[in-house]
Amino acid sequence: MSGLTRDVAVAGVGYSTVARSGDFDVRTLTRAACTAAMADAGVGPAAVDGIVEYQFGQGDAPSAVGAQRLLGIPDLAMFNDLMGTGPSGLASALDAAMAIAAGVCETVLVYRCITRASGHTGAVRTGPPEARGALQFAAPYGYGGGIIPAMSMKKQRRVAELGGSYADYGRIAVNARRWAALNERAVLRDPLTLDDYFAARPVADPLLLLDCDYPVNGACAVLLTSAERARDLRQVPVVVDALAYGTGAGADWLYGDDFLFGGTIPCARRLWAQASVGPADVDVAELYDGFTHITISWIEALGLCGIGEFHDWVDDGDRIGPGGALPVNTSGGQLAEGRLHGLAFLAEAVQQLRGECGARQVPDARVAVVANAHGPQSGAMVLVRD
Repeated sequence: MSGLTRDVAVAGVGYSTVARSGDFDVRTLTRAACTAAMADAGVGPAAVDGIVEYQFGQGDAPSAVGAQRLLGIPDLAMFNDLMGTGPSGLASALDAAMAIAAGVCETVLVYRCITRASGHTGAVRTGPPEARGALQFAAPYGYGGGIIPAMSMKKQRRVAELGGSYADYGRIAVNARRWAALNERAVLRDPLTLDDYFAARPVADPLLLLDCDYPVNGACAVLLTSAERARDLRQVPVVVDALAYGTGAGADWLYGDDFLFGGTIPCARRLWAQASVGPADVDVAELYDGFTHITISWIEALGLCGIGEFHDWVDDGDRIGPGGALPVNTSGGQLAEGRLHGLAFLAEAVQQLRGECGARQVPDARVAVVANAHGPQSGAMVLVRD
């Protein structure tokens, strides 16, 4: 029995087409992913009584009730539109799990749809001509309201304070391509070397282009239900063993008390305090890689290695790659599979625990940890095969 009021399981996962370019309608993408997740679980629209979705509020996804209409779901006992400040796409699954555990609803669809045309997915923009309000105190440090300058400063400060080298970041990028080569859905499957990584153009020195995730058009959906009901459905249930959030003191991307880790460390402490397993039990880790710094932060925050020990622990990247002691981001993650904004890490973890990942399958995987976002927006789950 988990720490939740009643056990919750993931019963279905689904994807739409994922592509770098093209003209895509968010309704079509969302419907495709949600329909696939329901089919995977073996349920129809009438069985769904909850929907939660995450978006940036810029038309990058249909609302929950909009998806209800698209899918022909008769009624919703619970619905929510999460916007902007949650732990990326995993936020919807965290919300759904708590609602199911509380008995508010029984079966919840969660989805994240994102298109390049809707914005917030990587573009060059002209900044404001004048820094006003709180921004006037951040602009002198190169922070224009976006996250890229902050990530550049985190990368530089981490090496200065904790040691290691910029090659550590490159190993996260190289690892993503090694796994993506085994994933037919991934949009970047060509091999990558450390020399390739260092040859990439700077985005905000020392942050390189290959430190950043790869914007795509697509949607991912996951269906959650009570563990009891999941055992009567099509797939082997994957149970939510624990979940947690974290903001960290100061709760700000730039001015938080812990600039390097943000809310990841307190989130991880809460997570393991609730879980029936620990870091040593993890078979596969699916950790947010919107920027390579985030993945390293989560590895250390979760206790998969000690703080500041990533450089030696990663073993030139072999530890986290195919056949390694702790596989990380086995789909290629957002750096190579494509930026579906977090929820796809949960879907990949579920498929790994169900043994469905073909050439990239981690042998006998039974425990997975999934973590999303960073800074004041951290969230994580532990999953176990039923």
